Amino acid sequence: MVAAIKKGLEEDGMSDLVREIRSSDSAAPSGARTVPRRPKFTRTQIYLPLVLRVEGDEARPLRYEEDIISAIEWREIDVSSLAAIIPQNASAAEQQMQRIRLVDSGGERIVSEAVGASQERLVFDAAYAVRMISDIVPNAWWGQEIVGDLCAALRARGFSDAALGRISGLIVQELRQWLEKLRTDKAEALFRHEVAEGRIQFRLRADGRNWQLPETAETFEPEGADQLIGKSGGPLEKSLFSPIYKGDFSSKDERDVAVYLDSQKALTWWHRNVARNHYSVQGWRREKVYPDFIFAMQQAEGKSKLVVLEIKGDQLAGNKDTEYKAALLKLMTTTFAEEPRQRIGELELVHAGGTTVECDLVLFPDWKTRLPELMK
Repeated sequence: MVAAIKKGLEEDGMSDLVREIRSSDSAAPSGARTVPRRPKFTRTQIYLPLVLRVEGDEARPLRYEEDIISAIEWREIDVSSLAAIIPQNASAAEQQMQRIRLVDSGGERIVSEAVGASQERLVFDAAYAVRMISDIVPNAWWGQEIVGDLCAALRARGFSDAALGRISGLIVQELRQWLEKLRTDKAEALFRHEVAEGRIQFRLRADGRNWQLPETAETFEPEGADQLIGKSGGPLEKSLFSPIYKGDFSSKDERDVAVYLDSQKALTWWHRNVARNHYSVQGWRREKVYPDFIFAMQQAEGKSKLVVLEIKGDQLAGNKDTEYKAALLKLMTTTFAEEPRQRIGELELVHAGGTTVECDLVLFPDWKTRLPELMK
């Protein structure tokens, strides 16, 4: 059972949670224990940029519900494209009359049997449809307007009230799917617009509104567990925290990436980010993006580079979650790369030492060719 749960999480792109699932007979301790930083990093304060909502001189972390969802405009929605795909010959849900009776045959039992087709005439319940979309369209008045417009568009196509009643379940299902996609599209457009206007920013700030990397990390591995070995055959040398155990990674691919990073001469430090407890980026969807690796490297002329890296399995290539994360990380990087003089709408990382930031998503089969490019 535990193995099946872990496999399911990995296939859904949530491998970070796998390491926290332990069976009852596991040799690991019941709770997490702390892992300290390497001695040379104990006095190093590391700050990472947050996605901030900026209003005048005030800045705070972006709030999805308040800053994105509540700002979506739902009035004057054109439902004609949805109405056009509802089939007029859709099959209605089958209905039967059931007789339920109690039978005493040496022990009472309940018997249910069909006694014929139901003659009940179904009607389309607009109030019910509004309730069923209330988690997507929070304003009931807007929801009522959308449902009313859809029914009017369907009647204009020739649907009778009886036909609307027969396929009411299909109509509500299609409406929800259509609205969910529309919400995502509107949220992305709003997010990008607010970035362009400078009201959403991604930057390190002198006023301290940044995320500070903690002084300790967590592991669920017991004392004396196998450590991850570097290319030289010895312990890892550039991980921000030490020791690093094999069991801290959910797959061999992740371990290979960690070993590769540790061997790079230009790399200053690397950190395996952990979902829920560590660094995250808020985009135009509710779920935050927890990058898998964060690493810093030295470049020419005393400049430095911070890389925020998300890695996905090949089986997740092309799915909606992967494409969303890739788009968000690309937006952060490409906007940051704009000319410094263009301050409006710039996602920027400001640092006295000349630090730049690059965010990317890499598939595991491609990491051996993609990571060297990020090291430049």
